[in-house]
Amino acid sequence: MKKIILSLILGFIANNMVGTLVAKFVLNPLLNPMFGETIRSEEAGLEFPALLGGYLVLTFLMIVIYRNLQLEGNWMKKGLLFGLWAGGIIFLSGHLIVAGWSILPPLPMLLSGILDIPSTVATAMVIAYIYRNESRRTAH
Repeated sequence: MKKIILSLILGFIANNMVGTLVAKFVLNPLLNPMFGETIRSEEAGLEFPALLGGYLVLTFLMIVIYRNLQLEGNWMKKGLLFGLWAGGIIFLSGHLIVAGWSILPPLPMLLSGILDIPSTVATAMVIAYIYRNESRRTAH
């Protein structure tokens, strides 16, 4: 239980730190102009309870899934592969699906999905590091 709580807290922090940095320095300056009037303005702000709740659920589900995977390699390789896989499923496909049924343009949504993947990689790396010794024991 300690590992779940620790990985939830640290994974959530890593997810938000990387996501915020990418948004502030890459997504907002480069992609917001591509969205035009279809994206929320800075003045309108964000729905932080929903945003943070979603990232908390994401982190928790990543922990549950990671603990049940049988990935090969050291913790860094496992974290990288799982983070890329999770990011591809969650953000890349999710952003394209949202673009498909909304009025949001597909190209910036695709780019946004790609640029959101580093946050899942960071989260998975934290989870993999915390579970690094447990994974080795189960592999033998």
